[in-house]
Amino acid sequence: MIVKRCCWVLFMCLCVVLGQGLSVEAWATTIYSYIDDQGNLVYTDALETIPQKFRAKVKAHEQPDAVTKPPSTLQSMQDKVKAQAKNFGWELSSVHIDVAGLAPEQSKIVTQAGIAAVVLLLIMFFSKNSPMVRLLALGLLIVLGIGTPVLMYTSDGGPMDRMKEKAVAAGQTQQNRLQVSP
Repeated sequence: MIVKRCCWVLFMCLCVVLGQGLSVEAWATTIYSYIDDQGNLVYTDALETIPQKFRAKVKAHEQPDAVTKPPSTLQSMQDKVKAQAKNFGWELSSVHIDVAGLAPEQSKIVTQAGIAAVVLLLIMFFSKNSPMVRLLALGLLIVLGIGTPVLMYTSDGGPMDRMKEKAVAAGQTQQNRLQVSP
């Protein structure tokens, strides 16, 4: 019974930790372009601002949207895990330690991965008579060690977000150059 309960606690901890960055969503804005009476290339993000006589020759371009983000599936998954834990009488709080140099989301990942690692190590220590539980905990510890850096990379404010911002800025610079070109 104790082994079963420890495995369930372990599973819930890992679901919360690994649920930090499971969804990566791409969003885009449509940019419209047309050539006006003077032969200039004009860009706009609102189709209704294009004069009626140019609408037949409008081209649509998809641009990454760095500002707008819809509600993530990450939050809904975490809410489901917390609801399941509450059904068992457990309360999962979102405790995290702010680590200098990391984004808040990354600090949460590091904190929760650390907690999960401690729980796994305790399970391994206290289950000396059950090699299967120890093996399961070791396997989950390895998965945690592999998954945490990936989650750190893909988290909000992580390196992947900075790369997206640079790509959007480079795309915007290129669009500005195209507008200036004759």
